[in-house]
Amino acid sequence: MGVISRAGASAALVVTFGAVLLGCGGSVADADAPDPTRSRPAPPSPFCAAAQANLEAIRPLNGLVAQGQVPRDELARTIAAVRRAGQDMVFAAPDDIRTDVERTVEALGMQLDVLLESGGDQTALSRDTELTSKLNSPEFAGAGERVRAYVERNCGAGTPSTRR
Repeated sequence: MGVISRAGASAALVVTFGAVLLGCGGSVADADAPDPTRSRPAPPSPFCAAAQANLEAIRPLNGLVAQGQVPRDELARTIAAVRRAGQDMVFAAPDDIRTDVERTVEALGMQLDVLLESGGDQTALSRDTELTSKLNSPEFAGAGERVRAYVERNCGAGTPSTRR
């Protein structure tokens, strides 16, 4: 998760947590009509589906905070949806990465707390030196890297344009 200090605040949530999930999802080609000569791909694992749902929950939050002044109730509802999606990811996490997923979701929760306290001011993420220090710690950064690697290996590859 050690990207807060390097990334622009406008993309803080996507960069710090969404990047973990870039391996989720398919490509535009996946939406085409099925090729009868090819077998159907296996359905995503519960963890991969939860990781994709988490990424999808983060996108509207990023859109909200990019607008500037966000109505508090709308911000709170959107943050609550992101928290639920994160918990779903923890519940679905395989045993071998559960601790890292818990730590990654904890890091997201810390960012959500700052956003909620600041009324959606995304620059508050980079101004919070305690948060930045925690997210850049080996404990949190390592967990994020391990979850990212797991997702890339087990949930399919993201499109080249979404990889960082």
